[in-house]
Amino acid sequence: MKREFWGGVFLLCGLLSACSNKQSEIVELEIVRLAEAFENQTELKASDCFSKVRYIALETSDSCLVGDNPLIRVAANRIIVMTSHQQCLAFDKQTGKFLHSIGHVGDDPEACQEMYGWLNDRDGLLYFPSISQGKMTVYDLDGHFIRTQPEVLTPSKGSICPTIYDYWNKDTLLVHSVATEETPDRIAFVRDTSVLFVFPTNCNLANDHMPRLGIATENLSITSKGTAGHMLYILLDEGKSSLVMRDNSSPFWHFGEDVFFKGNFNDTIYRVTPGGLKPDRLVDLGSYHWDVNDRYYGNKDNGFYLFDFFENNQVILFTFCKNLYHEEKRVAYNVIYDKGLGKVMVAPFDDGLVNDIVNFLPLQPMTSNANDEFAQLIQPVEIASWFEEHPEVRNLPDDVEQLRKLGEEDNPVVVIMQ
Repeated sequence: MKREFWGGVFLLCGLLSACSNKQSEIVELEIVRLAEAFENQTELKASDCFSKVRYIALETSDSCLVGDNPLIRVAANRIIVMTSHQQCLAFDKQTGKFLHSIGHVGDDPEACQEMYGWLNDRDGLLYFPSISQGKMTVYDLDGHFIRTQPEVLTPSKGSICPTIYDYWNKDTLLVHSVATEETPDRIAFVRDTSVLFVFPTNCNLANDHMPRLGIATENLSITSKGTAGHMLYILLDEGKSSLVMRDNSSPFWHFGEDVFFKGNFNDTIYRVTPGGLKPDRLVDLGSYHWDVNDRYYGNKDNGFYLFDFFENNQVILFTFCKNLYHEEKRVAYNVIYDKGLGKVMVAPFDDGLVNDIVNFLPLQPMTSNANDEFAQLIQPVEIASWFEEHPEVRNLPDDVEQLRKLGEEDNPVVVIMQ
């Protein structure tokens, strides 16, 4: 089953963050040998990443129907589901019971433009695009309106996508603004309405390769085939290509108190600090490295495009695409990097992670939080099909056995992995 992530509120402009590696920065870095692992693919197991898997069936009623293309976030005591029919729903993390809606679409001062937003799980705050241009509407997880947050670092002039927001700590936001012909790719620390620090992301862009606004709509193609369920806008202009990924993707991810950043066409993983980006690890792509000068062209057929990084105490889990600009050949892969062993494992995304913890459906995380929890949604129709195809399986955990009762029109099931 395709796991759609369509509908995220912020756009990840994949081919705009063209970052260069400096040899002096990577000499002492820990190496993630991806190219070597790709040539020696193996089965990925849930036990490679987790010790516990839990299933929560979300309550189904007329007031909390999730529908298609949901986006989920997992907080300390809530499961947040953002839907394509302009709702943000809060469910109890332990029982799946529907609690309340959060925010609303409208034209009043507390209204949101749409209900796909992002979660600051450290503070328990949700940020949605406001009806007022250049602002965000902020709610807490109990559904209370908190404030209207100005977007202090506005989108760069000439950029084809907005800025991407995340959080640094309780009081400070992180903002990633992509490069244009006039401004570098950069990260800012923002508190309230003030910019505390701004620094570049070590990105160099050739001006003659820069996509511009106003690309004709007939040159727009949308596909999700073989790309981990992500919706890709591939923009073609004068023989060049550019990419926008619209979903819950972000160049940032959290692990404990640390925040990491991985720019596109840069093989280095950085730790974010107030003093700038500090190199942390190098992903060795070997001959599959996609050079910055080839980022708008399809001639680097074998180049790897990396995205969706999640991390816990044991592993870094991420995804990459091969043959990105060739729909008929495009394939996505999962990668597990065991931090303790320094071991890299690769398998096709469509295989998921074999669920050897619970003898059930393969796992495919679609989000994570700073508390070492990974999560995904599974639709009831997929669960029903699995039970029909595996009538011989017995002695499943109670939370899995309860899923036999679900109807195909029920809300999806949330899987939390630790």
